[in-house]
Amino acid sequence: MRWQLNHRFSSAAGVCGWSYWLDTFNIGYGPVAADAFLGEPTVLVDERGPLR
Repeated sequence: MRWQLNHRFSSAAGVCGWSYWLDTFNIGYGPVAADAFLGEPTVLVDERGPLR
């Protein structure tokens, strides 16, 4: 499974610009082959939102 989500943050005072990043987690449960994460995932959970 591959799970993706993104984030957008600004400084507390609002003086600096925005920071963006993407988190990607590759998750396997139980015994998996050594090359399990080298190809396309069997399940993709895309929770990326608009960054404006």
